[in-house]
Amino acid sequence: QAADADAQTGLENPGEAVLTSGMSVSDYIANVQLNREQIRAKNKETLMSLIDSTTIDDAAKQQAIQDMIDLTEVSEKENAAETLLMAKGFSDPVVSITKDKVDVVINAASITDPQRAQIEDIVKRKAEVAADQIIITLLNLAE
Repeated sequence: QAADADAQTGLENPGEAVLTSGMSVSDYIANVQLNREQIRAKNKETLMSLIDSTTIDDAAKQQAIQDMIDLTEVSEKENAAETLLMAKGFSDPVVSITKDKVDVVINAASITDPQRAQIEDIVKRKAEVAADQIIITLLNLAE
């Protein structure tokens, strides 16, 4: 149902990005975060136009309000997880929460088992998900 609502409102997935050759990891991460914020701003604008519309019914307006609340909650959870991961020494973390999984990108060539456990613990608490919903990707290119 959420996918149908996204298709109807024209909302985009802010977690998608493509790595461009020659780009440093830090530049790539900054680009992903900027892209995510631009898509979120566009999605919020779309939802606000629905909320402010006088031509849609109350049920559609209530769904747009709920979608706006959900979008804000996801953004806050991602930010909280990224902030705590940075505080624990993980470089340039990006946390992307979707309906059924959480992608975590860490700027590192490798991580230890205790570090993996620490990442999972932080993301479980901040994103309110189970460990089996967390996918950790290590991203390390020659800079």
